[in-house]
Amino acid sequence: MAKKAASGANGSEETDFSFNPGTQRELEVEDTCCLTGEEVPASFCRFPDYRQNTLMVMSRKAALEHLRKGTTIEVFKQVLVKRHGEEVLEEYQS
Repeated sequence: MAKKAASGANGSEETDFSFNPGTQRELEVEDTCCLTGEEVPASFCRFPDYRQNTLMVMSRKAALEHLRKGTTIEVFKQVLVKRHGEEVLEEYQS
């Protein structure tokens, strides 16, 4: 989990994004859109699927559509429910 450092003299905050293999696991990035199934060579919209140990991705078009609507997280959670059932949401915080 990222840790915030105290604000520096110029008011900027530093964040520690270090990876601890003893307590954290790196997730593989899926290569197809979780909504459309199209290949996604590069993505900026990701959400973890801890049951598959992957990061789900959206195509650029789908990501922009849902980011504009503010529904990205809800859509990712709907995909998780389709993949694993309602109980999967217990693994995620609100």
